Amino acid sequence: MIKLNRRHLLGLAGAGLALAACGQRADMATPKITLSKAWMRPPPGRRDTSAAYLIIQNEGGADTLVSVSSPLADEVQMHISEMKDDVMSMRREESVPIPAHGTVTYAPGGRHLMVFGIHDGVKAGDKLTLTLTFKRAGTMTVEGVVGSGPA
Repeated sequence: MIKLNRRHLLGLAGAGLALAACGQRADMATPKITLSKAWMRPPPGRRDTSAAYLIIQNEGGADTLVSVSSPLADEVQMHISEMKDDVMSMRREESVPIPAHGTVTYAPGGRHLMVFGIHDGVKAGDKLTLTLTFKRAGTMTVEGVVGSGPA
């Protein structure tokens, strides 16, 4: 039978708290977000809706994308396309988890940004600005292009 005195129990409790704190620190590491390869398809014809894409890389702690906006449009929504029972469907995402040391790609056929109320005169070759708001990293802006792919 092992007998532990009060000093041993306090030592074990302290060690447990220290290990728990280490685990929390890893989860709470500061996000290190990089945004790249932003682009938006030109709106077809006289329509005022299109889709935009980019890559979000995170070399730090986990974060969550909570909103996106652009001065080119009235509203930008986060969406995902998914195949289910041989039917492609699209749904809005209220937030998107950005994993620690991970990448989230917005690309045709998957996650994308639906851009609504695109202002008159937006055409291929124009500059695209997207402002992304993250729960922990705050607000970040990325520049891109209106066209058929990233510049």
